[in-house]
Amino acid sequence: MVPGAVEQAVPFARYLSQASQLTRLWQGQSYGLEPAATFAYLAGAGYRGPVGTGVLITPLRHPAQAALEARTMAAVTGHPAIVGYGPGSQVVQRARLGSAYRDPVAVCTEFLRATRECMAQPWDPPDTGSGHRYFHVGEALPPVAHPRVQLALGVLRSRMARAAGEVADAAITWLTPAAYLRRVVVPEVAKGADSARRPRPSVIAAVPVAVARPGRHPVELAHLAAGGHLVLPHYADMLTRAGVDVSASDPSSAARALVAGGGFLYGSPSGIAAGLAEYAAAGAGEVILNLTGVHARYGTDETLLDLSEILTATASLHW
Repeated sequence: MVPGAVEQAVPFARYLSQASQLTRLWQGQSYGLEPAATFAYLAGAGYRGPVGTGVLITPLRHPAQAALEARTMAAVTGHPAIVGYGPGSQVVQRARLGSAYRDPVAVCTEFLRATRECMAQPWDPPDTGSGHRYFHVGEALPPVAHPRVQLALGVLRSRMARAAGEVADAAITWLTPAAYLRRVVVPEVAKGADSARRPRPSVIAAVPVAVARPGRHPVELAHLAAGGHLVLPHYADMLTRAGVDVSASDPSSAARALVAGGGFLYGSPSGIAAGLAEYAAAGAGEVILNLTGVHARYGTDETLLDLSEILTATASLHW
């Protein structure tokens, strides 16, 4: 979920501290509370677990500010952080910048390199590019001791996946079915890394999930979790390429197609666990359990109940 008040994040941070199967607390882009501030609040309240963001959008920040936020997350939690970035939609780009990116992949690639430079983070191999076209970086920020920050790119299609392989520490997907991850994302990330002669970044899949219960409707929950993305052309295009017949002009039918196509996992805890295992088999090194739809409709208690039952079911699979 994206908390509307910092206190809403506390039950999830507390659950993370007690659940050995969970590796980190994730938050997506927020137009209310900045994730770095939420994580700082949780750290001050005594919840200093690993954190990640997926995916913060570049039109809202300069690389220097991104570097400051990213290293703050690692410093205040005392753990390595994964911080993902993406271009956002053309609507957001126009609203914040006055025009849409002509080449979102090139912008995001440079953004990641520039953010790394601002943190004075070692680059492998050294960047021998001809300077910056989109961002003026200036000097690196003054040094501050902090655990490692991994910089990630949000990935939907082939070109961004290959770019992530070339410059990122991780590639983060959202709404991508496991078969598409296996067939497109993982191979393209590998190609990009191999071409740049660098280690292959991990692939992280953010997957919306909900346990089937009486009175629940999967299409409604899928719409609450992802309806805002399903109307965007780049998500509709990715899902179409993945074999999911979505229409950006009809969010309800798009949500129904997302459920049918495996982009939203709904069913018994064991069925969801099996679906998550498919992501692991497809090459995902980490899976983000996104229960935004459940939380929006039923609140914190039912969200944590779903999470608990799913984790219990995954424990028997031995991934």
